[in-house]
Amino acid sequence: MNYRPKARSHTSGAAGFSLLEVLVATTLVGLMLVVLLQILSSTFRVEAGIWKNNQALLIAEKVLQKNCELVSLEAGTYEGQEEEFVYRIRVTPQYEIGETLGDLKILCSLIQVTVFWQERNSKKSLVLETVRTAAQKKN
Repeated sequence: MNYRPKARSHTSGAAGFSLLEVLVATTLVGLMLVVLLQILSSTFRVEAGIWKNNQALLIAEKVLQKNCELVSLEAGTYEGQEEEFVYRIRVTPQYEIGETLGDLKILCSLIQVTVFWQERNSKKSLVLETVRTAAQKKN
């Protein structure tokens, strides 16, 4: 018995990828990563802006609620700061009813709370308004 190993045949088609195909695929993956990173960074910036806006809204609601509980509504402008937010309260008398309650007058005032904050090189602001009615003694 004669055992002869099979002769290796040389095929003309090489298996695998050429260098050009690898470079093109790497470039495409890199471009997709750059686009995805830009989308993610802009999403995070928008989310940070929404977060600041929500914080300002909560502070404005808190300040407005605190000032609506006051018994007397003195006309004027008041300022304060909470965290990085600066707020301004403006109380403006709107009208008064005094004929029907004897020595009391009913005073309706507009309470306006404006909250300011800095966000990426620009000043932002938010305004909340309400009308508050209070009974006061006539002078």
